[in-house]
Amino acid sequence: MRKPYEYSGIEAASYDLIDELSDFDDYPFYRFLIESNPGRVLDLGCGTGRILSRLAEEGIEVAGVDSSVEMLDICRTKLSSLELDVPLEQGDLRSFNLGSKFDTLLIPGFTFQLLLDSRDMDACLDRCLSHLEPAGQLVLPTYFPWEMLDSGLARKPLELRRKSKRDLDGERFVAWQGWEIDRVSQLLHLLNRFQHLDSSGRILTE
Repeated sequence: MRKPYEYSGIEAASYDLIDELSDFDDYPFYRFLIESNPGRVLDLGCGTGRILSRLAEEGIEVAGVDSSVEMLDICRTKLSSLELDVPLEQGDLRSFNLGSKFDTLLIPGFTFQLLLDSRDMDACLDRCLSHLEPAGQLVLPTYFPWEMLDSGLARKPLELRRKSKRDLDGERFVAWQGWEIDRVSQLLHLLNRFQHLDSSGRILTE
């Protein structure tokens, strides 16, 4: 069983600054569905707490699971700064076991699509079912790469994707991305490069 993609290093450190989902306004969608089925919430693939921290701020009982220790560390720091106490667990989507049930399970963003094998997807869904209350709900959005399919291209080389704002020292993070799409197997392969630049544009970390 191959380990799914995991955020680490400079990608984890820069996530809140340059990942597209960091300013993607999907929170109201999740909040609406939670309101329709009130109760405990489990955020699977919670990362740095993009959704989880906002739920906790609103007083919703929430817990989080993520495979990346580095992303969880960032999440804990964020929660601490907000004086919030939220249980977080390091775990695999295919095998997590919290010994508890929830009214809503969220797999925000496109985390589920990091599982490329149907057996991995089935294992994840089985784990979700075992953690759901009888009337619980699983919220699982997915992403369809229309812009890549419509381009007619099979691949695209690395190009500048996004820059963060400069910090007080004039430093910033920069993200580059290329991709290759396999229409037959229905797989999208992303190639990401992240750079931490100083005020003069010199690469500090890559």
